[in-house]
Order: sequence, then C-alpha cells, then structure tokens
Amino acid sequence: MNKDQIIGVIAGAFDVIHPGYIYLFNECKQYCDHLLLLLHMDPSIERTEKLKPVLTIEERKLIISSLRQIDEIITYKTEDDLLKILKNRKIDIRFQGDDYKDKNFTGQDLGIP
Repeated sequence: MNKDQIIGVIAGAFDVIHPGYIYLFNECKQYCDHLLLLLHMDPSIERTEKLKPVLTIEERKLIISSLRQIDEIITYKTEDDLLKILKNRKIDIRFQGDDYKDKNFTGQDLGIP
C-alpha cells in the first residue's frame, strides 16, 4: 500500500454474507484504492439489541477474505477498540449504512468524511 492511496473503511459484524453486502462492498471500492474492513467479533456483548453472530469470527473472516473488494481485515471486540483503530490508522473515507443516518456512532467526532 502506498501513501497516496485513498483508504476507505467499513465496520460491522458482516454475519452471513448476502448479495446486499456484495453490492455494498462494490460501491465502497469505487471510492477508495484500499478497502479496510473492521470486523466486529460480537456486537451483542455491548449492545443487547444486536443479534449474536451466527458464524464464528474465523468463519466470517475466511469468507470476507475471499472477496476481491476487501484489501485488509482487522477484527475488534469493543467499541473502544474500534475507536482506537479509527484514531490510529490513516483513513480517508468511512462507509456506513443508511441505518446510521441521524444517529450517534463510534468515531463520529473524528471528522472522517
């Protein structure tokens, strides 16, 4: 990865990959050279309204790593871990689903477009 590349990031559990995720990854990749996927181990640990993943972290990582759109995967356990990654990596653009529109989310104060 060279320093002039545009780095994009998307975070989530990405449990049970379906065509919607593929469309999402395709769209993300149109706007960056290097797509970093931050893979949440189990969002239900901190947020009880979230579902526990069906697939293990290893199974999800195996599936996602086979997708050509994804250049790098980093796993994280907590929202604090996510925030540390977002702060410590060069990130030019962050991708999020419509379900985060007008809602608070981890790292929103970092100013990542």
